Amino acid sequence: MDYSGLSLLNPSCHDKAALLKFKPETAKPMTNPVSQSKSPTQPHFSLEQYIALLSDPAFYPHPVEVITTIETHISVVFLTGEFAYKLKKPVDFGFLDFSQLAARKKFCALEVALNQRTAPELYLGVETIFYNPHNQSLSLQNKSGEAVEYLVKMRQFDPNAVLGRQGHSLAISRSQIESLALQIARLHQQADGVDLTSTLGLPKTILQPMLDNFNALEICFNFAKHAFLDGLYSWTLQQYETFKPLIEQRRSEGKIRACHGDLHLDNIALIANQPVLFDGIEFNDEFRWIDGISDLAFLLMDLCSRHHPALAWQILSLYLHHTQDYPGLPLLRFYMVYRAMVRAKITNLRAEQLADDSHEKQHLCSLASDYVDLAQAFSQAAVSPKLILLQGVSGTGKSHLSNQIQALLESVVISSDLTRKTLFGIDPLERVDETQKRNLYSPQMNAKSYQGLLQNARISLQSGWHTLVDATFLKYAHRAVFYQLAEELGIGVYLLYIDSDVNQDSAFLANQLKQRELANNNPSDADAAVMLNQFQVLEKPQADEPALWLDAKQLRNAFPANKIKQFLDLPITS
Repeated sequence: MDYSGLSLLNPSCHDKAALLKFKPETAKPMTNPVSQSKSPTQPHFSLEQYIALLSDPAFYPHPVEVITTIETHISVVFLTGEFAYKLKKPVDFGFLDFSQLAARKKFCALEVALNQRTAPELYLGVETIFYNPHNQSLSLQNKSGEAVEYLVKMRQFDPNAVLGRQGHSLAISRSQIESLALQIARLHQQADGVDLTSTLGLPKTILQPMLDNFNALEICFNFAKHAFLDGLYSWTLQQYETFKPLIEQRRSEGKIRACHGDLHLDNIALIANQPVLFDGIEFNDEFRWIDGISDLAFLLMDLCSRHHPALAWQILSLYLHHTQDYPGLPLLRFYMVYRAMVRAKITNLRAEQLADDSHEKQHLCSLASDYVDLAQAFSQAAVSPKLILLQGVSGTGKSHLSNQIQALLESVVISSDLTRKTLFGIDPLERVDETQKRNLYSPQMNAKSYQGLLQNARISLQSGWHTLVDATFLKYAHRAVFYQLAEELGIGVYLLYIDSDVNQDSAFLANQLKQRELANNNPSDADAAVMLNQFQVLEKPQADEPALWLDAKQLRNAFPANKIKQFLDLPITS
């Protein structure tokens, strides 16, 4: 295929981290370069002059011993110890225009405002550099002169706290995963919606950047890879035509919002033991005003590329629990392919800057190829997605088991507890009084909850994702509708039943539920009374159901991975 008809490639917002060429260096004290200005009445200072000025510890209104600079293609960051100052370069790349002072002022303010949504403790404000014509000096303190430049002021943090620096050994706890998913969900839910009179979020606006990814990839790929790219190009166009009505529908429903825009591991840091999103996009509306599913897809792709697929699916499942945006699932594969192709494109652009025989160029070409392989893998929906049901009374460990199964099978987990709370109209972690609890677990609410679970499972399965439904499934009738769904879709269904005994296990389970209540980190409001009532009405799997019985006590001691793999028809490895 000839890609010459595609628009020329411009690095985009999500390319930013991939293009960074960090050049840490310890700055030496330098003299004030202001005197080099050509006109005292119309001061103009070069980027080099500002860099020299901001590299001088004496310039700052607070004690500074050593300054380290980090330079990118769009900015220079000065690390002073307690604070970091970001200077935007006066550049125009088309997708980004910082060439005028007014624009730099605007985007400094916008960067702070947008990123304070997720990192108010990091983004402190905008600092102004003033020029004093009387002594021809620049200052952050003397505000009587003319404003000649603007800086984003941030609280400095340990760069090793950035998750992207951890590589394959990513260390993040379950509670931090839950916090990260909740932060992303709340950002998307609370962000401003797009002005429907604008072109932002229109299908054609979304498609063009996707097509722009292909032109730059030819240099690193042999003929066989060209054929691979042809297939992905055709797939992108086909998926676009398929999903164009859904994209338009979601836009009209307010799903296009002011998102983060650059949501990957290099822009997430663990600060005070909590994940913090930072460095969202301010400089290009098209990169920021997107579907939340597209925003999330970048993080999921990044996790998969770094060999953490289980974390990706846990975050996806938790995000969907909080947003209930299951109708967006059909678009997820479309956007994950796009994000992988963006990374392939940017890696290729870096390779183009190097000599043909350089080892680094060969490495980057190989890495670009890996991203194309990942995009190809994402484009392939499961031939026959599996439907897995988890059954058991409250407190037996169904949610923990679902997390363990996600490590075996990349799947969307749909939780009855969160679905129930959403239908009830309350926050997932909001505690309820006894009257509310009776209503929450009433037969009528149970029926609504299972109907919601069934609807969301249908969307997930039809989108080609393995799907795991976490519920008590006390009644055969609750399970039967899911068996019917699997038969309708022509897919396999599997029931994992966690067996427990009311006489032997109820005291332990009651204690589990009490500890969960005290921790206040679980959406379930089931207590000992609810659990004992569940035992009274529990209908265990019948002989003709596709069930694997698991003993609750044994599960607390060990996870029977191979037993579950065999039951789910998954490969068993030593």
